[in-house]
Amino acid sequence: MFKLALKNLAQNKVRLGLTMFAIVLGVGFVVSSFVLRDGLKEVFNELSEQVVAGVDIGVSAFDTDRDPVTQGDLDAISDLDGIRLAVLGMDGEGYENRLQPVKPDGETISLQGPPQLVFSWIEDPGISATTVLDGRAPLNEDEWVIDTASLEEHGFVVGDTYTFVTPSGQQQSELVGTYTFDGFVEGPTFISMQADTIREWMQFGERFDFIAISADGSVPIPDLQAEVDARLNNGQARLLVQDQAGLIADAQAGFNEALDIIGGILLGFAFVSLFVSIFIIANTFAITTSQRTRELGLLRAIGATPRQILRSVVSESFIIGIIASILGIGAGIVIAFALRAILNSIGLSIPSFGVVLQPQTILYAFLVGTLVSVISAIVPAIGASRTSPIAAITGHSTTRERSVGRFVIGSIITALGIALMALGLFGGADSVIGVLAPLGAGAMLLFIGITLLSPLVAGPLSRLIGAPIAGIFGTPGRLAQQNSARNPRRTATTAAALMIGLSLVSMASVLGESFKAQFDDLLNTSVQADFIVSSDQTDIPDEVGVQIAGDPAFGNVSAVRYWGVALQNEPLEADPVALPADATDVLEGANFFTDVGAFDYSQVDGLFNFDVIEGSLEDITNETVGIRDTVSEDLGIGLGDVVQLILLDGSVADLEVVSIHEEEQVSGSLLISFDRFDQVSPQRTNDFVAATVADGVSVEDAEESFAALGTEYPNLNFQSSAEFRQSFADQINFILNLLTVLLGLTIFIAILGIANTLALSVFERTREIGLLRAVGMSRRQNRRMIRWEAVIIAAVGAVLGTALGVALGVLMVQAIPDEIISSFALPWTRIIIMAVVASLMGLLAALFPAWRASRMNVLDAISHA
Repeated sequence: MFKLALKNLAQNKVRLGLTMFAIVLGVGFVVSSFVLRDGLKEVFNELSEQVVAGVDIGVSAFDTDRDPVTQGDLDAISDLDGIRLAVLGMDGEGYENRLQPVKPDGETISLQGPPQLVFSWIEDPGISATTVLDGRAPLNEDEWVIDTASLEEHGFVVGDTYTFVTPSGQQQSELVGTYTFDGFVEGPTFISMQADTIREWMQFGERFDFIAISADGSVPIPDLQAEVDARLNNGQARLLVQDQAGLIADAQAGFNEALDIIGGILLGFAFVSLFVSIFIIANTFAITTSQRTRELGLLRAIGATPRQILRSVVSESFIIGIIASILGIGAGIVIAFALRAILNSIGLSIPSFGVVLQPQTILYAFLVGTLVSVISAIVPAIGASRTSPIAAITGHSTTRERSVGRFVIGSIITALGIALMALGLFGGADSVIGVLAPLGAGAMLLFIGITLLSPLVAGPLSRLIGAPIAGIFGTPGRLAQQNSARNPRRTATTAAALMIGLSLVSMASVLGESFKAQFDDLLNTSVQADFIVSSDQTDIPDEVGVQIAGDPAFGNVSAVRYWGVALQNEPLEADPVALPADATDVLEGANFFTDVGAFDYSQVDGLFNFDVIEGSLEDITNETVGIRDTVSEDLGIGLGDVVQLILLDGSVADLEVVSIHEEEQVSGSLLISFDRFDQVSPQRTNDFVAATVADGVSVEDAEESFAALGTEYPNLNFQSSAEFRQSFADQINFILNLLTVLLGLTIFIAILGIANTLALSVFERTREIGLLRAVGMSRRQNRRMIRWEAVIIAAVGAVLGTALGVALGVLMVQAIPDEIISSFALPWTRIIIMAVVASLMGLLAALFPAWRASRMNVLDAISHA
């Protein structure tokens, strides 16, 4: 039977190709996520090696806030034997977004896409991997260099002086050259300048980030490392002393952690695409097995047992899976590079990478391809093995579709899926896995169950959707309508892939639109400010609010800060003074974690509406606190009661409750003074600043003053409330577009699945098509019939998908806490456009099947067995 399976595949190459097509796509999308992740890992791993290629030993701080590297540390090891050169430097980690050059167009480099990395310039070529390409190195404190690609992209000119926006104010620096370094990665902006310049602009005082040591070879590296460690740490773990291998491992671990997250996200979308592909694969096997009914019946007639028939069909599926897996690996490589191009086109910056095929990637490819192929073929194979020889030979099978059983099973699976999703959404799980695991499993079961149930509506829906087509296009339209309606199971299964893709996109659109509606409600009810200073790149220094408050064009002005804190509403057993500096014991004993906000409470009138129900905001001082009503209920406290706020130094402050408010999204759970905020948070900058127009000042004059301030701080967003609202909507739209691109892969697969199904259907209906041509149907009418049949099938998937997506969106909005989304909104225009476009894409899916059907020889088609 295995040899027979091989011969059968060799004799039906078209059928083989169409059957493998969906498997190749499914495998390809899974492989692409690994290829992209592993390719980027190789790039950044090589970069990590190149950057520290000349550094034999590196010294860095465990905690720069407590024990930074200083000039004294360099002096302490300068006399050690075995050191050729040791230099202090800055690596840019954690503060590169606060040193921003102003481009010639007056804007700073956007950090929404590629990152901006700032490094101190090291002149010694033995340690540094950098090479000046044009101009010269930044040898003075008022000079800087940039990588060539970024210079061209942003319009910088070597020799010109540019403004830098820094924590110490605006600074001027001359661009003296361009550079690159071994292992250069395209995409990020690389900037280098003197370490002392970075320290001065960042107001770091004596702090450096690292000491890079180059050995002279006279002392073994392990011995020299031990001597440096002993000299600097003296038995205490103050500074981290690593050899080159350790430096590389740390750098690679940081890159790999981020890339694993990205790869995991892409793999998640790949498995969604694979899940969609499974429906197409199962449908394809069902059609091909049905087409071979007579052939399998003859095998039964000459003595083949049901087990042998089953083994033959499963063997064919296994062989198809092996071949498709091999092709899927190649497709995955192509898809990985195509995905990079797509992501870069929407504003992301994925660097170039080489093809990296890890053994596990190849293993996953074959596991996915063969398992999906065999599992998809089992049900049709069992049905074929149970068909009687006489019924199979005559082409009139007595086996009836067990509709009742199918729908009972579908109902059970659907109910189970809904229950698991409800458990994930409303079960109150404490971990992300606890939420996502039942949610994902429930969604899969829900889609399977609805696919099993969808033949109930596929037939009537096909007739309804096809009615106007039949009325407009006459006989070809009526035949298209009847073809899609007469086999509702096949129509439903074919449309299921599109249904899943559109439901996910529709659900994301509902969530995005509801989030935007929530934000609009927030601005309309809680925020009355006329102008807002915000930033998507860095925090806002205090002087911004001071300048706005000093401008007579503005009335009330308040900076705003947020942080997370721990509360204790019961007396502490330990003496707060005796608690350790990191407050670990206090935090473990804290019985409530929440967020705090700091405002200028003398200015909030006209800026914000906190819905104060008891007390007064103006009573908030260093010794008092405002509290949200829900927190008040959770802690069982009211006006006049005391809460204990745990401070950074481990001590506890007793704060009397002087106001209770209902507003939750702008105010935060606790309202404290700025001085008290400095005791619970290391943040010394603001999250945003709000202002109103002064009495007697026109909005136009205030806008002019506001815009003038914006030129002084090009890294910040100086916006009216309407502009602020629009910028937020643009960010949500960007996320939606990214999700649409990734989930759009499933829609692409679904459309190809429709084309695949139609192509097999045309092969199955060869005699029928020949008879239609014989009684007068023209080639044009034939093509039109196939095309509109595809549109009807796609429309069925679009209708079911958008309906299910909206329902899931409603469920998600209800499940998400009100602090995040409490409003519900439907993006009708977006959803309708997606449904219509998806339906019309059926025309594209039908081009090849329609052309193939119209090219059939009439006599050959009629005589087709």
